Amino acid sequence: MSTDAVKWAIEQAPPMPAQLVATLTVLAHHADKKGRGAYPSVPRIAALACKAERSVRRDLRDLEKLKLIRMGDQSLAAHLPADKRPVVYDLALEFTTPGGRAGEDDRTRTSARTLASSRERGRAAREAKKARSAQESTPERPDVDVRADVDVRADVDVPSDRTWASAATGRPRPPNQEPEPRTRRGGARGDGGTSSNGAGHLHPLPVDFALTDAMRRWSLKTFGPGLDVDHETAKFISHFRAEGVRKKSWPDAWQKWMRRAAEYASERAHRPQLRAVGQTPEDREVF
Repeated sequence: MSTDAVKWAIEQAPPMPAQLVATLTVLAHHADKKGRGAYPSVPRIAALACKAERSVRRDLRDLEKLKLIRMGDQSLAAHLPADKRPVVYDLALEFTTPGGRAGEDDRTRTSARTLASSRERGRAAREAKKARSAQESTPERPDVDVRADVDVRADVDVPSDRTWASAATGRPRPPNQEPEPRTRRGGARGDGGTSSNGAGHLHPLPVDFALTDAMRRWSLKTFGPGLDVDHETAKFISHFRAEGVRKKSWPDAWQKWMRRAAEYASERAHRPQLRAVGQTPEDREVF
């Protein structure tokens, strides 16, 4: 335990949302005197901070966004089992508040007021969103000029070889010919209401698709440092950009690719005589 890091988290770190203090303090408790190499597991942080694990994961993401913590040397946790290996973090001890967060200087008071006002803005935005959702869930629809989308008038006084519409135009319907089926807006009957382009929820790989810190943490936690996530992500982007494939969820497709890459690497390690040069996850399964 480093008392310097704990003191920084409690007193000297820049102002932050109140729920992040406990999580940051637990990380500081496990860091060295320079604030490096903290890798308590999420369940341990949750137990020490008296929080739910889901809240701890959200706190870690927020602390990274505020640049109060960053990814550290992941090899420090390499001795732990791959399926239980936590992420290693370093604390940004270089960011301090003069006089501490309880100081009376102008800069500290300004930071505190800014944080309080941002909380008020966030609370007001959430309340406005709830109000809009309540209004949209119970729309008022006046019963004015309500009509069915089909004409239900009977074919009265119309010859047997004509319909009501054909009688009006004077053109009989050809014998043994069924009327054309009605089509829904955007497609024909039987297509489930799908739009005419056939790809209502599918989209190509985004141009700005890239490996994020969250994706890197997921890979480290799931597969450990043995999987070259940067190399596999580059292959993933190159493959699907060249193929022009459309998918509903590209993050899900990326995780599936990583799982297949890890499985293939494991099989290749145990059965090297079956290794095929140039074989990649896309060769083993059609995405």
